[in-house]
Amino acid sequence: MRVYGCKISYYTGKLETYLRYRGISYQNLPTVGNEKKLKAGAGCAQMPVVELDDGRWLTDTTPMLAWFEQQQSTPTIYPQSPTLKFVSDLIEDYADEWLWRPAMHYRWSFRADRLYAAQALYDDLIAGNRPIPRWLALHILKYRQYFGFVRGDGVTHKTRAHVERSYHTSLQRLQAIFERRPFVLGHTPTNADFGLIGPMLRHFGQDPTPAQIMRNQAPAVYEWVARMWNAKATVANPELITEIDDVLADLLAEIGQTHLSQLGQNAEAYSQNKTRYSQIIQDCHYIQVPTSRYRVWCLEQLQKSWAELKSNEQDNLRRQFGSPEAVLLLQQNSYSPSNYNTKQNAPFNRAINVFGSGIPPRFRKTTRL
Repeated sequence: MRVYGCKISYYTGKLETYLRYRGISYQNLPTVGNEKKLKAGAGCAQMPVVELDDGRWLTDTTPMLAWFEQQQSTPTIYPQSPTLKFVSDLIEDYADEWLWRPAMHYRWSFRADRLYAAQALYDDLIAGNRPIPRWLALHILKYRQYFGFVRGDGVTHKTRAHVERSYHTSLQRLQAIFERRPFVLGHTPTNADFGLIGPMLRHFGQDPTPAQIMRNQAPAVYEWVARMWNAKATVANPELITEIDDVLADLLAEIGQTHLSQLGQNAEAYSQNKTRYSQIIQDCHYIQVPTSRYRVWCLEQLQKSWAELKSNEQDNLRRQFGSPEAVLLLQQNSYSPSNYNTKQNAPFNRAINVFGSGIPPRFRKTTRL
């Protein structure tokens, strides 16, 4: 099996942690130089894209993990409890789609971090694959990533403090959980853990600035990162919590106020055919963030899971969120449908990027940010 990605890639790290956990062998290959083949096979050249030995192509880590789990004979990473299954799915989505913004900010807004990341990307992806001088490649990488995925994703001097607070809060919530148990939902990794390892391993746990913050402020999280990288599946039944405790409820409250709020506002903007929109998250005003069709689909998947819960399970979760934003999960007909993956072929469907062609659409500044 061939995994096309990068050694410092957010989602490649998520997939690799899972493959190591399951003992599935794979070969690492760069996306650069293989873009034409990846787009032909999977629909896009995002990271990671997987090519199976039988010639089939897979992309998007969330449905990829679900498909791989269907092939396993040992206990699944998905909780059997409907409530915990929904919680685990929600945490994975929060890690995939909300923590992305602070992860990119810390990587490309700080000098030491962007120098480290640009050099790593050059060595892993460009050297030997593109006839471009190293100094020029580093300059292009730093410019492209900062103005595309940081400034282009709404991180400005007015929102920077909130973006950084989101990282600090995630560390605080997870530190409290890992002081009590080794994994998010108990003594066995679930898809919540594999979701969180995406930003926590290859970005927050490796990039100089956030890694120092993690070591100093949340050593239990730093320890969990290594524990996940070394985790191996067993035949034993999962040992998970039986109810949502106070430390998990605190994390869910943060997710309700940030990620769920963003999903709802993004879906509303998508319904209005906007390529960019302004959103308010925890009283922070983000100006002209990019609209994402893919995140409308993420919301649809959560709404589907929510609808499968019993009314008493929904009521209990609603109290845990402690936020009116959670109500959007019930509003299945409030927004225009994404019309993505309508045949339920993921991860074998023709994939789309989170943002259009891969980078947030060009933002033409009309006011001082």
